[in-house]
Amino acid sequence: MGGSLSEGLRTVFAVVLSCLVIGFVFMQWSTVKESGNAALTDSNSTITQMDEAKYTQYDAAVVTGSEVVNVIKLHSNDQLYVGVDNGGGQVNYIYSDASFSAPGADLANARNKTSGQYINPNSKFTGEVVRDATTDAIVGIVFRKS
Repeated sequence: MGGSLSEGLRTVFAVVLSCLVIGFVFMQWSTVKESGNAALTDSNSTITQMDEAKYTQYDAAVVTGSEVVNVIKLHSNDQLYVGVDNGGGQVNYIYSDASFSAPGADLANARNKTSGQYINPNSKFTGEVVRDATTDAIVGIVFRKS
């Protein structure tokens, strides 16, 4: 009789110990999963910042007109518009606006001194990054004459 009681206690002890070990493993797995998700979110944020850096470098930056023309040429294949406000209204290059449905103004006009779209290479402009209100994606860069 004493042997079967001892064996029963061993079985109960083994079951309780197994439950504790399984519970501990699940608790640790949950903690590791939360840490992994946080690291993934941080990683995605860093990648987005690095990807947008080619545009955000112009945000609040003061650049010359020749740099503005170079920005237009550099990003001519990107899906964004580059707006230039010489004080007489904004002219958008590459695309006409944030809908990307129509081509923007011709860059040749920005170099033509007799054109109203002329960008003086020596003028100073302050850049501003424009984001879509719903997706927070960068849709344009606007340069305003300082």
